[in-house]
Amino acid sequence: MPDISDTFAQLLSSELQLTRSLHQLLKQESEALSQAELEPLPALQQQKKTLLQQLQHQSQQRLSWMTEQQLPHSAACIERPEFATRDDILTTWQQLADSYERNQRLSEVLSELVLAARKRTLDQLNILRGKQNDPHLYNATGKTSGLNQGSGYTQA
Repeated sequence: MPDISDTFAQLLSSELQLTRSLHQLLKQESEALSQAELEPLPALQQQKKTLLQQLQHQSQQRLSWMTEQQLPHSAACIERPEFATRDDILTTWQQLADSYERNQRLSEVLSELVLAARKRTLDQLNILRGKQNDPHLYNATGKTSGLNQGSGYTQA
């Protein structure tokens, strides 16, 4: 039976591998979105969904194991004597934390790219529908300029 530090090292390593795979997938998705290549997106979305489920399962497995071992779910766990002397655990723990942070930043970038693409699409649809690209500025009387104010019920 493997000792506690070997088990912990394996759990961290497996989770790190998944976060790295997710990062590569997020980069592919980002490149496709930034180049407006929509064809690969459904396949990437499905792969991402599967990978996120695997990552969630793996991290839950690690957290459950840490709970069983009465380890804190924070960086304080690596201060345990069995772990503090293992450079591989210390390094993998830091790489895992960095990987989660990189993936979060990349996810934020992806979110911004999706929102920008959505705005462009809506703007293009408005142009196709014949709507003016009106910034809704106010005029001297305090009403929004350029908007069709309608006729109201009394004139109908």
